[in-house]
Amino acid sequence: MLLRTALISAALSFAAIGSPAFAQVSGDALKEMLGKASDGALDRLSQPGAFSADDAIRIALPGAGKGMGDLMSMAGKAGLGGSFAGDINGSLNRAAESAASQAKPIFRAAIDKVSFSDAVGIVRGGNTGATDFLKKSTGGEIKAKLLPLIKAALEKTGVLKQASQLNAFGMDETRLTDYVTGKTSDGIFTYVGREETKARQDPIGTGGALLKGLKF
Repeated sequence: MLLRTALISAALSFAAIGSPAFAQVSGDALKEMLGKASDGALDRLSQPGAFSADDAIRIALPGAGKGMGDLMSMAGKAGLGGSFAGDINGSLNRAAESAASQAKPIFRAAIDKVSFSDAVGIVRGGNTGATDFLKKSTGGEIKAKLLPLIKAALEKTGVLKQASQLNAFGMDETRLTDYVTGKTSDGIFTYVGREETKARQDPIGTGGALLKGLKF
């Protein structure tokens, strides 16, 4: 009798998981989790020095086909000063932080538009399953909306004026802006993934009420 009851209970559980209602609840839970994860990530990354302090996301000048040491050496030979590359790198990271401070609406809008039709698979996926899904489905759109923020920040720091001096190395304003936008997006998603991992490990403690009862 106990075995029969257990089997019936298990069957009902699996039926519920496959139901539209469960998909809706888990989809809502994922959106809530991603919303909080993106807010938390952007709060951290908008702090002064956040990008430059983390080796995983720090932005450095693209090599333009050269190693970083070669680029700095060439800059020195061109009479641009020994601290030229370092100054620009600092400006690139500050521009990323500035964009992060304004990016919450961009991420929230992207999350709200996502249809989590395969929510069950995402819920049961790896530690960054939802973040990976968001990046795959909306990454291009997010980059497009980050781009004007990055360009404005680069102009404010004066780095685009400096970048014009690097034309000899195959770099221009458009290429540099696209590069920093891509790196900024990657850095943000890295931090959103970290926040998702924490939420999966302690869904109740992170305030995800809708996550309670979902099996990660």
